[in-house]
Amino acid sequence: MSISRLGAAVALSLLFASPLAAQGTKVGYINSLQVLAEYGPAQDARRSLEATVAGFRTEINSLDTGYQQAVAEYQQQMVTMTPEARQERELQLQTQRNALEARTQELQDLANQREVEVFTPINEAIRSVLEEIRVEGNYGLILDVAAQAILVADPALDLTQQVLTRLQARSGSEDGS
Repeated sequence: MSISRLGAAVALSLLFASPLAAQGTKVGYINSLQVLAEYGPAQDARRSLEATVAGFRTEINSLDTGYQQAVAEYQQQMVTMTPEARQERELQLQTQRNALEARTQELQDLANQREVEVFTPINEAIRSVLEEIRVEGNYGLILDVAAQAILVADPALDLTQQVLTRLQARSGSEDGS
């Protein structure tokens, strides 16, 4: 029997809470989805990625439309075709379908690779700011609400705005350089 995500979150919070409280360790949290939604470079990266993926979708839709047209054409003509011609056409359609599926997978892989490329620097900047805040604030642990591991928390422990402020200050100073 598997443990539900909620059960796992409760178990983890109980495991961390007792030792951390006993040590007087500070705990904070952020909402990474909010950070990504409000941080300018993350918004730019999302737009860039969406533009790339839109181009991929257009290509796949075009290939799929061509395949669907070829299938419809074959279905209209198949009653008048010889068995050999039908077999050859079916083989052509299967080859076209395989090419469509291969290209779809290739473009999905490219989209995933592009996502890693555009978000790696952003994730590194966020981690860097979090590490600074952790050290400066003497936090033993900073969690992410978006990971759904936090069931309830004191809003005073929310570091999201502090992270956003620092990230925006950094990106502003980089723009001015």
